[in-house]
Amino acid sequence: MTLPKALLFAPNPDTFASAIRDLLPEARIVTAETPDDAIAASEGIEVLITMGGKLTPDVLHAMPQLRWIQALSAGTDHIQRVEGLRDDVALTSLSGAHGPQMSEMALMMMLALPRRLRVTLENQKAHRWKRTPVTTLEGKRLCILGLGAIAEALIARALPFGLEITGVSDGRSEMEGVRRIYPYDALAEAAAEADFLCILAPLTDRSRGIVDAKVLRALGPDGYLVSMGRGPVVDEAALIAALRDGTIAGAGLDVFETEPLPEDSPIWDMETAIVTPHIGGASESYPQQAAPIVAGNLQAWADGGASALKNRVR
Repeated sequence: MTLPKALLFAPNPDTFASAIRDLLPEARIVTAETPDDAIAASEGIEVLITMGGKLTPDVLHAMPQLRWIQALSAGTDHIQRVEGLRDDVALTSLSGAHGPQMSEMALMMMLALPRRLRVTLENQKAHRWKRTPVTTLEGKRLCILGLGAIAEALIARALPFGLEITGVSDGRSEMEGVRRIYPYDALAEAAAEADFLCILAPLTDRSRGIVDAKVLRALGPDGYLVSMGRGPVVDEAALIAALRDGTIAGAGLDVFETEPLPEDSPIWDMETAIVTPHIGGASESYPQQAAPIVAGNLQAWADGGASALKNRVR
């Protein structure tokens, strides 16, 4: 079958399109960077390839022939919330493409938080020679909430540091490198045994707010939270209270309930928090990481339609 006509609607769309054409030269892709450009290029579009951040009801309305959306992100909740998304439009994610950069950031957080790197950098700025405590990852315990492809990449990188790894999942009962897997209902128990609780879970009705005050109390005053999945998985009000009163030792946060993080959020100024602006999945080679999944799905669609797509969300 002929490859479908696709609109690649994202920042730097030509870079993504070029990476896909390197693998699938016959790909029929037009590009757009703004909603107006997307609407102007919408005629005959069957496939939308998008980050989803600027996706609007007007863009969807302009594509009556749309049959499939390929997200350029692992999470798709933001796309599913756009008004006007028809039930008959298939949706696939970019799950599996973010492992290297996400796992490196998680390890960066786990190295920086106990060593109080934020304080050290402030001391450097003030020309102040003051030592902070030194700790190691050797022998520490890492619990991962969400045991997907990113967790696999993190486990492979964490084991050489001497970390003992547990996980939380309702979908897996065993995983290479993981000593024990707890069900979601036992998250507090899993957190109580961990030095680091790393959140990689997608946002679902089951996961929303699951990292609550009870879980943070279980993590305890020597435990650190690393949040890199979706912000609303963590009860942010409970987290702020836990950081203020020392319920937990600190947090490395890349995602938040509201993004950008509001300027008046107290998290910005908390000495025990590290804030990054939702960049865990970013990398200089992101288009090349995304291209094999997108090109493979374009070919799969041509060969077998929606039933042949990988990373199908709906």
